[in-house]
Amino acid sequence: EAHPAWLVFEVESMLQIRQEQYKVAQHLIDHPRDVMQLNMGAGKTRVILPMLVMYWSLTNCQNRNKVIRVNFLSALLNEAHSYLHNTLTASILGIQLYTMPFSRDINLDEVSV
Repeated sequence: EAHPAWLVFEVESMLQIRQEQYKVAQHLIDHPRDVMQLNMGAGKTRVILPMLVMYWSLTNCQNRNKVIRVNFLSALLNEAHSYLHNTLTASILGIQLYTMPFSRDINLDEVSV
C-alpha cells in the first residue's frame, strides 16, 4: 500500500521483496544519512537499490530539482547500469537513467572547473 511502485517492480522483475530487504530499504528511507553494511547476496544491487531509486524519484516527483545519484565502482558500472536500465527505465515506471563517468585522476582547480 505504501509503495505501489515496489509492487510493479516485483511483478515486472518476477521476484519477491524479502522482509529483510524491505526493512533495510525502509530504514534507509526513514534515516537517509545512515550507512548500512550488508552481506553478499542480500540483494543490494538487484532489489534494495532499485527500491530506493524508485522511492526517491517517484515519491519526490513534485520536486523536479532533485537528482538521485548512485555511485558505482568502474568495474561494476556497466552491469549495474544495464540492470537498472532494464528494471527502471524499460518498465512501466519509466525512470530515466544517465551515466556520468568521473575519474578521480582529474585535477580539479578553479581554472579547469
